[in-house]
Amino acid sequence: MLTTSDKTFIRDWEIQKEGPKWKYYLQYIVAWGTVIFLSLFFLLKLVMSDRTMGGWTSFYIIAPIAIVLAAIITHLVYQANEKKLKLILQKKDRLN
Repeated sequence: MLTTSDKTFIRDWEIQKEGPKWKYYLQYIVAWGTVIFLSLFFLLKLVMSDRTMGGWTSFYIIAPIAIVLAAIITHLVYQANEKKLKLILQKKDRLN
């Protein structure tokens, strides 16, 4: 018998990954990219003694880093959730 958390995970993950894979990736890359960009920006503001941070130069450095990290995180989360779903479904098949 599956636990309540397993059933909830299956339901929620199926809803999240509904539709084309690229839409999932786009949505979460934008979300993670925004969070990472703002985090890096304000952390660098705290650490650096020069508060101007080079103007547009810092933006051109931080933005691509944030996008790449967001893509990596999105891919890792997607793969981990797919693996977890596969394990839960295997467990369900064994129990039946």
